[in-house]
Amino acid sequence: MRRLILKVGKAVTPAQELRRVAIIIEQDRIKEVVPWSDIPRDEDVLSYPDAIATPGFIDIHTHGYGGRDATSGGGAHLEGMSKSLLKHGVTSFLPTTVTALQDVLLTVCDALRNVIGENEKGAEILGLHLEGPHVGRGKEAGAQNVEFARDPDVEELEGLVEASGGNIRRVTLAPELLGALEYIKRARELGIVVAAGHTNATYEEAVAGFDAGITICNHLFNGMRLFHHREPGIIGACLVRDDVYAEMIADMIHLHPTAINMAIKAKSLEKTILITDAIAETGLSDGEYKLGGLETVVKDGVSRIKATGRLAGSTLTMDLAVKNMVTELNLDLKDAVRMATSNPADALNLSDRGCLVPGCVANVTIFDSGLNVLATIVKGKVLYEAAW
Repeated sequence: MRRLILKVGKAVTPAQELRRVAIIIEQDRIKEVVPWSDIPRDEDVLSYPDAIATPGFIDIHTHGYGGRDATSGGGAHLEGMSKSLLKHGVTSFLPTTVTALQDVLLTVCDALRNVIGENEKGAEILGLHLEGPHVGRGKEAGAQNVEFARDPDVEELEGLVEASGGNIRRVTLAPELLGALEYIKRARELGIVVAAGHTNATYEEAVAGFDAGITICNHLFNGMRLFHHREPGIIGACLVRDDVYAEMIADMIHLHPTAINMAIKAKSLEKTILITDAIAETGLSDGEYKLGGLETVVKDGVSRIKATGRLAGSTLTMDLAVKNMVTELNLDLKDAVRMATSNPADALNLSDRGCLVPGCVANVTIFDSGLNVLATIVKGKVLYEAAW
């Protein structure tokens, strides 16, 4: 039986912080977490006595990394993303598409079906996240290409599910569109988590979408109708619903720290999720690129649509998102970690991920005191170690 013993200075479960403990892993699961004094004397130990262990990060909204694109790159790009994200502490993720023609999305689904579960050298691919093509056509579209935007179509969804081998985990759409409520209900029947995003929904339209089965608000405040005190819109609807998670891009560019704090106070720590919304240019140098057929410019690490200047995804990484919550918003580490681990796991109904407790999948991220990733462990295997 394959065993791994991790000796760390602190473990953030993230419900609690445990000091001077060892995480004992058998096969791909955590068997127990014990004090240093209980470490078996006759076994090899991977020792990080001054480091911090947390559950592996789960990014449920990322479009690409290092030139690899979830929408147009095929299986090799999905596998490349999987390996590259390890150095940022990500142990599982949802590759996320942008608005595109059905034939393009079918190709992505086919590529995903062929690689999911086979990439043993990278972060777990949990399934596909379809962001669009059922998005608003106004300013709320953001960096989604409205040339390919269309109303929800249940038959389209069923075709994509079949092509993916049943591996579509999440969809994001605008709930005010014609046919959206039927689409939401069908997606839920198929076991798919539904989010609202790139939407001009009024308060009433958003509530109808939530009542139909939407459980996540896609990158809160961005790509949606603005809040108004007489028409609170989807932002107001999200902030007062206890059954809806709120995603946030914590790059300190998409959101002012006060907006993040306001969302946390309204939603509670239990219902807020950190995402990257990263694009393929993440990790690359500044320059001109394309996203979903739209020309973009990355300058000083900020991606914008060339023609309009609107933000176009981000170049954020999950380790930096967590660090920003600690250093810029003064959150406790366990609270920041929760937003990147157990909360996204709960949102995807994954009860055995996002935690460091017996029986949980052994996905672990190890940091130094500066919150720099030292090692990433996926299903009990050390797949990344930083150079010393």
